Amino acid sequence: MTTSIQIEPVCPQFHQAVAELMAYGFGHKFQKITSLSITDLAYVFEQLLNHPPIEQSTLRVIARENEEIVGTMCLKWKEADNRAAITSVRANPHWWSHCNRVGMWKLLQLITGLHLLKHTPKLGECYVEDLVVHPQHQGKGIGTQLLQWAQKYMLQSKSMSSLSLHVASQNHQAIQLYERYQFRKQYSTNSFLTGLLLGENQWHYMIYKGDSYV
Repeated sequence: MTTSIQIEPVCPQFHQAVAELMAYGFGHKFQKITSLSITDLAYVFEQLLNHPPIEQSTLRVIARENEEIVGTMCLKWKEADNRAAITSVRANPHWWSHCNRVGMWKLLQLITGLHLLKHTPKLGECYVEDLVVHPQHQGKGIGTQLLQWAQKYMLQSKSMSSLSLHVASQNHQAIQLYERYQFRKQYSTNSFLTGLLLGENQWHYMIYKGDSYV
């Protein structure tokens, strides 16, 4: 069954709902390293959404079914202008002060986990930084529609030539979905740190290049 959804850029009024969705989607990874509750994880993610990095090269969208947010995705790319590229790595300095309630040590652990999952796109590469579907709405084709939206977004851009992502090697269902939509594995990496801290040690890097992909 495929559900008809509306995909649009996120706006501040939806930050709390998106943060809760991200916490449910990624909580199993970050709870291992931080022991933060889903509620506290959602709170930190909300602060990150409220105080994003000072950059112009990311786009977060939401998937809405009627008025309910059922999915979210973040795309990231590298600007051709060197000044923009330098700006993109500047973190917003204000969000830390809003997370005191979770404790500085746990916050540092969470930031470490997020850093381990970071990927810096190359010029022309559009990277799917995260994609999550509400647990109660999985199996309805929402993830597929978000993925297709990202593919269309990349293909319509004059400055982008590929769409890429990382996926845990054990996530066979996701890998099959990506392969169905012409993503091809480029290489695999093994990370002792992500295995130890996040429970996933091997990752596949996959790329989609549209009809021109060979």
